[in-house]
Order: sequence, then C-alpha cells, then structure tokens
Amino acid sequence: MAIELSQADFRILVRVIEHAGERMEAVGGSDAATVRNASGAELLPALCPRVGTAVARGHAVAMLVSEIRHVEAAVINLESYGGHETVLVEGYALLKRLDALKEQARVAETVDGILTLPRPTPHAPCT
Repeated sequence: MAIELSQADFRILVRVIEHAGERMEAVGGSDAATVRNASGAELLPALCPRVGTAVARGHAVAMLVSEIRHVEAAVINLESYGGHETVLVEGYALLKRLDALKEQARVAETVDGILTLPRPTPHAPCT
C-alpha cells in the first residue's frame, strides 16, 4: 500500500532527513551505518527514482506506508540531537500529514521497475 507524497512534502522530507544526518554526525558517537539508518537517509535512494517518474507523469510521488517509519526516525532523532526548530516543526507537520494520508493509501504498481501509483479512475457523470 502506498500514499501520494506531494513534491512539496518530498522537499520537506529531504530537508528533515539531511538535517537529522548532519546533527547526528556533528554530535558524533555513531558509525556511518547507524547515522544513515537513524536519520532516515536509507529512504532517499528509493524515493529519488519515483520523484523523476512522478514529475515526468505529472503525478505525486509514491511512498510505501511502511516507509513512513524512516521519517518518524528522522524527526525523533532530529529532536534528540538538537535539530533546528524550524526543521523540527516541519518534520512534525509532515508526520501529521503522512498519518492522514495513510487513510487514503492504495495499491501501488511498478512501471519500468519504479513504484508508482495508478491514476485515480475518473468519475463518470450519472445520467
């Protein structure tokens, strides 16, 4: 099951993940793999091809419901590692929107090996 992530929300997601990684690296004490996992950075390589496809097709970005956990980890660790307040607020607002979008999750499909969401079926007028 996947949700429609807007391109604006994708930009916020990238900002939150990158800032979480920067803060964790600045504080230190964790190896690169731990920082990558705890900052949510593992999600970006999966989403980037989907963004290109979404832009080309005029769609929102497909994001698996199970991938929201990466954003949750990034926001929690951003708060724990003293992230910038503005980015933290954006992160919590994004999590709230993602939680609401879970209610609208639908079956995703792959196009040329890239996860996408099918276009919604247009409603036919009743006559």
